[in-house]
Amino acid sequence: MPAIWWIRRDLRLHDNPALDAALTRGAVLPVFILDPFFEASPYASEKRIAFMLGGLRALDAALRERGSRLIVRRGSPPAELARLLAESGASAIFAQSDPSAYARRRDAAVAARLPLTLVDGLAAHPVEAVLKPDGRPYTVFTPYSRAWRALTPPRLVDLLPAPARLEAPPPVESLPIPPGFEVMGHRHMPLACWSGFIHKQR
Repeated sequence: MPAIWWIRRDLRLHDNPALDAALTRGAVLPVFILDPFFEASPYASEKRIAFMLGGLRALDAALRERGSRLIVRRGSPPAELARLLAESGASAIFAQSDPSAYARRRDAAVAARLPLTLVDGLAAHPVEAVLKPDGRPYTVFTPYSRAWRALTPPRLVDLLPAPARLEAPPPVESLPIPPGFEVMGHRHMPLACWSGFIHKQR
């Protein structure tokens, strides 16, 4: 049965442990979900969204070169992932772990309802590997740096290659990715512009 590769910050095929884990199940459904939480974020600047769109277009192109494609949905991650499991027949969801506060809440909500497996890969070392002896995070850079440097660094030979070929995902619905920088404009316009672009395509 296929597995969902839930893409968040990891817009890449190379050195991607979450994708590698999903591939152990066979066919992979690459999914990116536009989360309304980020639409209301003060950090959703036009340049940041333009950068994200460029990454999504590049990832979709790389997937298509390998026989797959990027599935883009918009809405609550638990609800959209549940729909995708039902529509595709997938039996598992794999995603890169994220230590940020919202990501932890979001992932806990998904894991409470759906078969989510989180995989390290956001940084060179897992967050929990660089903590004080009492288990709390560092708040001063110098001791943090010493603790980080004391860990065994990753080796180039351990980096995961991009898959040469991927199975085509099931024929599930996907939103279009704007072809250019339509998102440039007002500070809070980027995702609203994408929403308008989506509705015009339907």
